Amino acid sequence: MRSVLVLRRLTPPLSGGHPLFPGAVVRVVVPAVCLALGVVGAAATSRALTDRPSEAPPATVLPLRSSEVTRIAVESGAQDVELARNGDGTWTSAAGASPQVEGLMSDIQERLFPLQGYRSLATDTSSAEYGLTSPEITFRVEDVEGRDHRVLLGAATFTNGGVYARRSTDASRLYLVPRRMMDDLRSLLTGRRVDTPNDLSEKLKENTPKHDPTSWWLRQAQKAERAK
Repeated sequence: MRSVLVLRRLTPPLSGGHPLFPGAVVRVVVPAVCLALGVVGAAATSRALTDRPSEAPPATVLPLRSSEVTRIAVESGAQDVELARNGDGTWTSAAGASPQVEGLMSDIQERLFPLQGYRSLATDTSSAEYGLTSPEITFRVEDVEGRDHRVLLGAATFTNGGVYARRSTDASRLYLVPRRMMDDLRSLLTGRRVDTPNDLSEKLKENTPKHDPTSWWLRQAQKAERAK
């Protein structure tokens, strides 16, 4: 496949050159690879908008290490679980909690603390899409100084790879935290390992109509930019 451009000479040649005959028609063959390069360039632009690096160092939601925590509580609707940290690093659950919870907490404590996000931004966290006005989970942490910290966790991000979160004391700062962390907290509530399936490939099929040439990723990036 090739494209042909037709050019007609209108001006005299530069001195020292080889002039074309007046009025001569020049046929220039443009390989199809040029068109392909244009498509690749557009795709690269889309990736550049969506693959922006996260904040470095990662956004820290709670800077506490597990050794600086004395007690935690996970609340979701009518469900709640409380655990206290012992001096040897093990955990003891409140009466009535599943005995598996203590083992789960010992396994995940180094993932939970310090509590890191992969991005944060200043925005109005009351927007319905973040799910933080009625959060799915409230994570309460008491540190060795007796201070109480609360983190609210709401809706999943559009890729389902993370969850929106905020500190209870700062409604103007939004955090994107890993999905694994949300599953860890759900595991404590249920007393068994919870693993949310990643349906990103299905989301891509559902959200990229054939009649719409705009990349789904590009649309999401544009939406995020407009929301700032």
